[in-house]
Amino acid sequence: MDDNESCGSRAMEPTSPKQNRLQRQKIQVFNQVLTRLQDLNLEEVKLPGFEDHLWLHFNRLPVRYASDVNVERAEDVLMHKRLLDLAEDPDNRPAFDVHLVQVQPMYNGVSTNTVDVDSLVKEEIPSIHPPPTFGSSPNLQALDIHDDKALVNDGESDINSTSRTTRPMHEITFSTIDKPKTLTQLTNIISEIGLNIEEAHVFSTSDGFSLDVFVVDGWPYEETELLKSEVQKEIMRSKEQPQFQAAMNEPGQTSESGSDSVKIPSDGSDDWEIDIRLLKFENKVASGSFGDLYKGTYCSQEVAIKVLKPEHLNMDMVKEFTQEVFIMRKIRHKNVVQFIGACTRPPNLCIVTEFMSRGSIYTFLHKQRGAFKLPTLLKVAIDVSKGMSYLHQNKIIHRDLKTANLLMDEHGVVKVGDFGVARVQAQTGVMTAETGTYRWMAPEVIEHKPYDHKADVFSFGIVVWELLTGEIPYAYLTPLQAAIGVVQQGLRPTIPKSTHPKLVELLEKCWQQDPTQRPDFSELLDILQQLTREVGDDGEDRHKDKSIGSFFSSLRKGNH
Repeated sequence: MDDNESCGSRAMEPTSPKQNRLQRQKIQVFNQVLTRLQDLNLEEVKLPGFEDHLWLHFNRLPVRYASDVNVERAEDVLMHKRLLDLAEDPDNRPAFDVHLVQVQPMYNGVSTNTVDVDSLVKEEIPSIHPPPTFGSSPNLQALDIHDDKALVNDGESDINSTSRTTRPMHEITFSTIDKPKTLTQLTNIISEIGLNIEEAHVFSTSDGFSLDVFVVDGWPYEETELLKSEVQKEIMRSKEQPQFQAAMNEPGQTSESGSDSVKIPSDGSDDWEIDIRLLKFENKVASGSFGDLYKGTYCSQEVAIKVLKPEHLNMDMVKEFTQEVFIMRKIRHKNVVQFIGACTRPPNLCIVTEFMSRGSIYTFLHKQRGAFKLPTLLKVAIDVSKGMSYLHQNKIIHRDLKTANLLMDEHGVVKVGDFGVARVQAQTGVMTAETGTYRWMAPEVIEHKPYDHKADVFSFGIVVWELLTGEIPYAYLTPLQAAIGVVQQGLRPTIPKSTHPKLVELLEKCWQQDPTQRPDFSELLDILQQLTREVGDDGEDRHKDKSIGSFFSSLRKGNH
């Protein structure tokens, strides 16, 4: 495996002793759903990275989702995933689906799923339609035979009635932005069609979307296309109402009513969407198996253009692309590479950022054989700490922090870049979908255990060691050997004896095996700034590192 490649793997069962019963149940349900989907031999299941994406779906929803979902309806889990993906585009909101369900009736308060009913009776109430995605409550099961109870005369036992049949109902699933008034708007849509909501399951994702499932009664036909058409018509009518627009807007957007914020005019398009015709491509800076990086201009501004190769597009690449745009358009910080825009219309998928004229720290250290003296090293580490502290305050875990993703601009400011595998941290505070690069990866991530923002702190420790030594971490080992050593033998890079004692202490704190023992970036920033004051400008850095200056000045001519 190449050191600069990201390596991901399917989420495995965490082994943390703190793992609770619900978390174990979620993993069990995930595995059952995955097995059922694989048995169905669906094309979507065969796509690369499917298991990871399915786990991310479970992980962005509350544990209650796994507790309630009917594993027999594994196909519905895929439908939920598709609706949530669709809802990321404002034009699709609310995304919805309709299908027919059949509820097993109750006899003397007990469902046929749990009572031993005579086989003849069971044959008289066949389940020709699938059950609800999230099972059904006793009230819903009782409702299913409510009308038939009037046919029971002379105290005849319910279980002996031969007139009883199950009545099909419909399940409507919506996905949209999760806002306080959203649920009211969705229930109004159902009500306007003349349907009765008999049961509802409402879930909020960790990144601000909702998945709302309603079992409804009152639609006289078993077919679903006409009902889908009616739902779509009611959505279109509702979209003309200001209160509906407010409920479906992105978090933070304003609407024409019900807001204390200043209304900003909009032309209806995303201000970060770039017309590919306005980009001018100059020289190619780097090339990989799935994309190329170019220097170019956009509206007379120098930019870097990361272009995905259309011939290699797959579900993994598209997901990574959308995630990077989703995260980058939300962040603004001096020490984070500035997002300018993106082209999201295939086949011209590209991300446009500010151009970092002095290139990556990795290139300087390992390809140009540059070196950092201590004052300059501390400045770089402080810049990275500021950028990472900002990201963590905004619940963003980078997950692939390494020198190849640290870039320097023309003023010598170092910025964190490449958010292709970054993720918004779940509300639970931990994540389990692994990615990154082995030589910089935290042990809990390598082991497929739950992890949080402290995984980035471990990677930062490896980065600082790299700045200190100018060497590739564990250069004498393959990436996989290094990963095994880090996890099983507590392997860490060897710190030079001449290293400042406080920097030694910082490194050892960063790469503690126990993530809770590692400092936050705000604490690291304090340590680094104090060390900078102690070291001072004693002449070691007064004239700057000539090797750095000459190298970076050459980069201004076009390398990124």
